[in-house]
Amino acid sequence: MGLGLCPGQVCVASSFRLSKTDNMRQLFVVSIHELGHTQGLPHCPVKTCFMRDAEGGNPTNEETEFCPKCKAHLVSRAWAL
Repeated sequence: MGLGLCPGQVCVASSFRLSKTDNMRQLFVVSIHELGHTQGLPHCPVKTCFMRDAEGGNPTNEETEFCPKCKAHLVSRAWAL
């Protein structure tokens, strides 16, 4: 669904594997996930975290926010969350 250099300056997100009924929300989740990689975040084991690994599926409807650990990392990189 996407690819982001970790850390890096580029990422790409695709809507190809996303739901046709919730496409925009899912594309947001994929995009924010890939942007997280560019900030140095690896995949996260927390099932509701935006940085969860999709593992070949589409778990975007279960991802609701950055977990506290991922959020702290992004805040330390000047993200306003």
